[in-house]
Amino acid sequence: MRIGRKLVIALDVDDVLFICLARAVKEAQRRGCDVEYEQIIDYYFKNLPAETGELLLKIMQEPRFYQDQEVLPGAVEMVDELLAAGHEVIIASAVFPKLMGYRSEMLLSIFPKLNPRNIMLGARKDLLHVDFLLDDHLDNIKTSPAKYPVLFTQPWNKDAQDFLRVSSYREFIQLVEAVSLAPEKEKRSLIKAGRPGILCLVGPSASGKSFICDELVRNPMFRKVRAMTTRKPRPGDMEANEYVFVNEENFLQHLASGELVESTVYNGQRYGIAKEEIEQIWHDGRIAIKPVDISGALACKKAYGDRCATVFVRRSKEDIVNALLERDCPNADKAGRLLSLDAEMGNESLCDWTVSNNGTLDYAVQQILKIVE
Repeated sequence: MRIGRKLVIALDVDDVLFICLARAVKEAQRRGCDVEYEQIIDYYFKNLPAETGELLLKIMQEPRFYQDQEVLPGAVEMVDELLAAGHEVIIASAVFPKLMGYRSEMLLSIFPKLNPRNIMLGARKDLLHVDFLLDDHLDNIKTSPAKYPVLFTQPWNKDAQDFLRVSSYREFIQLVEAVSLAPEKEKRSLIKAGRPGILCLVGPSASGKSFICDELVRNPMFRKVRAMTTRKPRPGDMEANEYVFVNEENFLQHLASGELVESTVYNGQRYGIAKEEIEQIWHDGRIAIKPVDISGALACKKAYGDRCATVFVRRSKEDIVNALLERDCPNADKAGRLLSLDAEMGNESLCDWTVSNNGTLDYAVQQILKIVE
């Protein structure tokens, strides 16, 4: 791991460092409960029968559950690597109060290099003002004051959108390294990037990145990247030509063979960007462009390096809030996007350049043209 600025990093425990829900399910099965791990798509077990959820919670409050809980493969190595780079590592666990002693004893035995003073037990992760929080619980990510709240992908959070997320310890290490090596001061406005291969537009919901993309593709220099998806076509989809529709089996084949630059799940349907799609745009002599979340942008950056330029679309918080409130969508969707707003605005420092959408869309478009022309 390359060493740059020293950061403060808080790590959740259950299902981030230790095996938790899978262990609880296995014990429930041993006691005769008909439940499978794949059924847990809600952290609070709301989708399960009440008696099943009660049993799982009961098991997770038993001292024996914590005394011999297994560590996830690679967790110790990740913590050691972060510590070796000089970062301050905090273990933050929302363990039941009566079991705090068992948890702290276990943590000290598994992570002997960790400063014992950096073990913080309690549910109030909204009080942790750190650089990074790595957690699998969406509520903790939504309320975190961390500069970079990062969702650790698990079945119960896989549909969450617009959050910085990782699916492995290696991805998290790479993210920490990128932030550690980045300049602290404000940077990257209107300087030339040279002609990139792919331009990723990043920004909060209602920042205007999709509208800016639609304006840019009027210029023959650009072509919008079509997303591969398993969802069914809707009226107008074929004419818009923005998706490649495939079945589940076909999508998984592309994923397994490494043909997708990035992939995600939303509302039970899979979405991804195929390398072939991007490379065909290059073959035609154009710049590929796509509005993506920060995780998608980082995946493209990882795949293509300097051929990928990430551009953060900055818009005032007031304008974004007003635009979200005016949207014709369910209130729950609006609330979720509003809760994630601060975290999304913090992603600006992870992007290569910033353009402003506080004026007109045309002004934002002209800023991007100055970067790539």
